[in-house]
Amino acid sequence: MTIAPTRDLRRPRTVGRSLRNLGQHWALLTLCTAFFAVYTATALLRHRQFGTAGYDLGIFDQAVRRYAHFQAPIVPLKGPGYNIFGDHFHPIIALGAPFYWIWDNPQTLLILQAALISLSIPVVYRFARRRTTPAASLAICFGYAASWAFQTMVNFDFHEVAWGVPILALAIDALDRKADRALLLWCGMLLLVREDMGILVLIIGLLRLAQGRDGRALLRWRGWRDGRAWRSRLTGRGWWPGLVLVVAGVAMYELATAVILPHFSPNGQFAYWQYGPTLGPDLKSAVLNSLKRPWHVIDLFFTPWVKTRTLLLLVVPLALLPFRSRYSWIALPLLAQRFFEPAERYRLWQPAYHYNALPWVILVLAMVDGAGRLGLFTRPRLRAALCVFLVLAPVVITAGDRNVAVLNDLFRGRLFTLTSEMKAQQATVDQIPADVCVEADDRLAGHLTDRDYVSIPGMLGWRADLIALDLSQSSVGGNDGEPPGTIYAEALAHGYHVSFTDGPLLILTSPDYAGPSKECGPLGSGKPG
Repeated sequence: MTIAPTRDLRRPRTVGRSLRNLGQHWALLTLCTAFFAVYTATALLRHRQFGTAGYDLGIFDQAVRRYAHFQAPIVPLKGPGYNIFGDHFHPIIALGAPFYWIWDNPQTLLILQAALISLSIPVVYRFARRRTTPAASLAICFGYAASWAFQTMVNFDFHEVAWGVPILALAIDALDRKADRALLLWCGMLLLVREDMGILVLIIGLLRLAQGRDGRALLRWRGWRDGRAWRSRLTGRGWWPGLVLVVAGVAMYELATAVILPHFSPNGQFAYWQYGPTLGPDLKSAVLNSLKRPWHVIDLFFTPWVKTRTLLLLVVPLALLPFRSRYSWIALPLLAQRFFEPAERYRLWQPAYHYNALPWVILVLAMVDGAGRLGLFTRPRLRAALCVFLVLAPVVITAGDRNVAVLNDLFRGRLFTLTSEMKAQQATVDQIPADVCVEADDRLAGHLTDRDYVSIPGMLGWRADLIALDLSQSSVGGNDGEPPGTIYAEALAHGYHVSFTDGPLLILTSPDYAGPSKECGPLGSGKPG
């Protein structure tokens, strides 16, 4: 009896599965590439229109350029000899230095920011793929990447939080997978993004403690009263990564805010504790006052209406699903530190700038986790409805709210035109030679920092070779910028004369100006006082 050869029934299925996986990977790669291209084009076109806030872009450009030349991160835009570590603790930005070896230009940071957003998309895909189908995961990634939160960040300029976007996503993904080595690595990098990331690492550590049996036992008060039980729990394996993160988060926050930042700050203080009028003069007072007056804290968090509107813009496009996930707790400190700011810093309450990017990363992953916990991904109709909603939400916001969605301007062609004011700004920049010490309106500064020693008008004590002003603006920029008319009058009183005008734009030249000099180059030390 002859036996017929056995047909390998697994091969077609394996080939089919491989083809499907290849298609999924190509779709994900296409999505990442598309958003990188769109956000890069948007940022560069906004820069061409002088829409990026040159003060912040210029600050990071000056710091990263110094890093690229292995120098201390001195930023003249903050003042002569100002070390950036007196402002914020973000050594992570030094990772941008190698890109300056390729193209030494502020626009390098804009491209890098778009790349960092795109690099976080596969992390979101992997997180979602553990809970749902490939198609649903791609839909989630589209809604994530197209969000107004990223659009406002790209619309403004560059900030250190761009590095936090993929790192924070990787940290939460590692927490979700209980991959402790990866969790410790990404949380360690997160501590280098900014000083307030220590609080996030603290919460991530508490969540990690709550994941394991040993960790939950360690958190119970009864276990701490029983010495033998306490010692036995310390021999377990599930508690230590969470405890390490809790200690590291608290320690790094205190080290950065109490030691490093005051050491480099000109006034010897941490510059960004602004909660005295609302909560207290320091963190300890703020915590105690919050415990004593919880209703006051709740009121501060939701009023005035602009705060609630910002919150709704963050959670409504996610169908309120983040509230079902414990991961949403990680976003609370980021939102609280903005909404507890006093009224004079009301701009932080608004759905603008870069402040919503990190909360958005957290809330999207919390949404995926929340939908999984509710079983939405196991029901085809509910899964399809959710995916349609997640895709349409950013499209509707982009089409309907130009204030928070810069892609509206891109798709309508507004980013491709130059107004007479923009042309005057470009003409003013073109009139300023390289290697001069210049004080420039902050809308112009980001176009000059790659070739000149640049600061904000009023910073250099009338030692600047040139002063570039825009008399149509209410302020020259910076944190405490004066009206340009005031600077203009004072400059004339110090002997400066007008050497160029184009509409409201003008350049004032110092009576002592003797031409370009090495000390006034982008890596120079400026003229001595």
